[in-house]
Amino acid sequence: MKLPIAILFTLLLSSPGFAKPVPLVIDSSAKPKSFERYINAVHKEIPVNGKSVGQIRYAIFEGMLKTKGFSWVYEGEGDGYILARFDYRGDTNVMRIEYDEDYVQLKYHAALGDYVCKNLIEDICYKNGRGYYNYIKNLRKSIHQQLKY
Repeated sequence: MKLPIAILFTLLLSSPGFAKPVPLVIDSSAKPKSFERYINAVHKEIPVNGKSVGQIRYAIFEGMLKTKGFSWVYEGEGDGYILARFDYRGDTNVMRIEYDEDYVQLKYHAALGDYVCKNLIEDICYKNGRGYYNYIKNLRKSIHQQLKY
């Protein structure tokens, strides 16, 4: 299902006032649900290892650019988060990358086509296709790598 561009922009602009990463606690009783290892591979918080907020923000941008496969596109930002968009074969995924002085965490923000979340609980996607978990896992891994430097 394709959404009109006006609806997509409304979704993108309706973001939280202040985002804050929180430790991931998976609700094991949630149904439908992908394997927990997939959910962790995408949404598990990343420690920032004592980096400043400026260094964290820079690491996120570097991670977006250096992700395995296609780079992610900057879509906007607010207090404590950056929106990153990925387009592939007519499907779109927008992640909200939340950060503070302790953690970075990727949360589901919006999608079109094959990346629409089938069970969204508190901005954590519990059920999606394999492509979603692969592409987001690569973004998370790339940001984690940048935070090690």
